[in-house]
Amino acid sequence: MNYTEPRVLHLISSSGFLGAENVVLELAKESVKAGYWVTIGIIENRNNLHIELADRAVNEGVKVQIFPCRGRLDRRTMSSICSFINEEKPNILHSHGYKSNFYALTANKGKISWVVTNHLWKKTTFVLKVYAYLDSLLIRRADRVIAVSEEIVDEMQRRGILSQKILVIDNGVDMERFALNRNEEMRKSFGFNGNSKVIGTIASLTPEKGHTYLLEAIRQVIDKCPECRFLIVGDGGQRQFLEEKTADLGLTGKVLFTGSRKDVPEILSMLDIFVLPSLKEGLPMALLEAMAAAVPVIATKVGAVPKVVMHGETGLLVEKGDVNGLGEAIAQILSDHKMSERLRMKGYEKVMSEFSSDIMTSKYLDIYRKLLRTQEYNG
Repeated sequence: MNYTEPRVLHLISSSGFLGAENVVLELAKESVKAGYWVTIGIIENRNNLHIELADRAVNEGVKVQIFPCRGRLDRRTMSSICSFINEEKPNILHSHGYKSNFYALTANKGKISWVVTNHLWKKTTFVLKVYAYLDSLLIRRADRVIAVSEEIVDEMQRRGILSQKILVIDNGVDMERFALNRNEEMRKSFGFNGNSKVIGTIASLTPEKGHTYLLEAIRQVIDKCPECRFLIVGDGGQRQFLEEKTADLGLTGKVLFTGSRKDVPEILSMLDIFVLPSLKEGLPMALLEAMAAAVPVIATKVGAVPKVVMHGETGLLVEKGDVNGLGEAIAQILSDHKMSERLRMKGYEKVMSEFSSDIMTSKYLDIYRKLLRTQEYNG
């Protein structure tokens, strides 16, 4: 069967609804609005099955295809992806992450144009360092490789990926989704009263997100602001360690671990400050979402964060691992209402004008169109 509309298959091995999943969903739903046929192919993780991306995609009217996978390498997964490509005939394959890049290369075998987005190579363990190295070999075969920050571009070039294949596209956020009024009812549901100052962070509970430094900064802030309360939203391998550290610091009752939440816009709507203490980042969606929700932000100078957070204008920046800097930045915003309002509004305007999902999607679609024209030319 011959199809007239452009057809895109996204491929991702999902381990939760994190930054990459968020980008895939935003790009997919905006592409559908632009007249594209889009399917999100999710490689199932046998021991870590997460279906939130699938559920959200279906709710947004985006097609989903689950590819079962039993282990790190599964020939049946490769075969099922290959069969899907042969039957549905997408003309763009767009993969996200180590595992999906492997299956994209082996199942596609050069049949259709292949786009890769490198959201970030995490190298916090020896195994992840090996994966990053192997991935750098795989994605050399891609037609286009998208980085979400200049830092990622530099690393890919050092690893031998041709510069003419690499482009930077900033992540984008759905502004309408975060246009909510302050949620007093939700604040009450968490036990916060009218005097409470609520500071929050949203990130996976993993070492590179810097939660340990935030907890130590919270210890300093609580001494000066006993009415402050802190929300740590997200889940991950460090949760037990962080909860124990919270108790050791005497912060029980002051810091609340919520786990993963599906109501992120509502959570953001009740925050007075958002903090991102990461040690390594690409362009974090959680930060963009907080700014889209008009919450004053504090973040570390990593990855593409300084591209969004202009110190003293659209937010406050601190050095990574700087406990005192984090604590002082929180105290500064709490004590200066005019600054808080300025950061809130300027941050919102920055994201709206430069980091919306519309802007992100238009750049990706431009790449797709160029690849499709090349396909037609090569006939």
